[in-house]
Amino acid sequence: MAKKKPPSKAPSASKPLQINFPPIHTPPELPLPFISVIEDQILVLPHFFSSETCKEYIVSFSTLPLLSSPPAGRNEATRTNHRLAIEDPQFAKRLYTSTGLESFVKDWTVKLGKRVLGPKGLHSNIRIYRYDTGAGFGPHYDSRTRDPVTGFTSYWTLLVYLTGKEDGVDGGETIFYEGNKKEAGNEIVVGLARGAALLHRHGGNDCLLHEGSIVKKGVKWVLRSDLVFG
Repeated sequence: MAKKKPPSKAPSASKPLQINFPPIHTPPELPLPFISVIEDQILVLPHFFSSETCKEYIVSFSTLPLLSSPPAGRNEATRTNHRLAIEDPQFAKRLYTSTGLESFVKDWTVKLGKRVLGPKGLHSNIRIYRYDTGAGFGPHYDSRTRDPVTGFTSYWTLLVYLTGKEDGVDGGETIFYEGNKKEAGNEIVVGLARGAALLHRHGGNDCLLHEGSIVKKGVKWVLRSDLVFG
């Protein structure tokens, strides 16, 4: 008589990816210096991350399973970078407080009808982007999103450039188009600088058409979140 086979084990559920983000070293200058590109629209924080922090993050991110961006859908911009997104409210809080950003934006407001909203932190959805040579992100608008963890809504995009010209990167600038049209002569170009952060408004008529230009040489690394209000 044949022996009975032991019952097969149910497949174990895959554990959600966790990232051990390196520490954020104190920015070299506090309060954070800034460059106002367009008032209440586009700001650059040139010393948001120290060079040491940038290098440690790139080493850490280089071990992660970043995925190729999927083909563009209808009315979507073409993007050819590699990316990874993770929900991490603890890191979002650390990124907000340890960099001096919390103090920098504490008096910012968003008017929503008769309501006046204040900054509550950064979106729990943390994104990591890698643009290899030849990669870019076509003209697009950023939308407002609701943080499912906190319930707050995003109104500003935060891009932290981990590499720049200092690392041999050519191209990859963030280009904005005034008037929401891609026409010659109305471009506002924000170049790459290691450790700099770009803040720009998004959602509805508050967002300018913009793109991540093609990287001509080197690798562009970006850490992304959004400033949320409530």
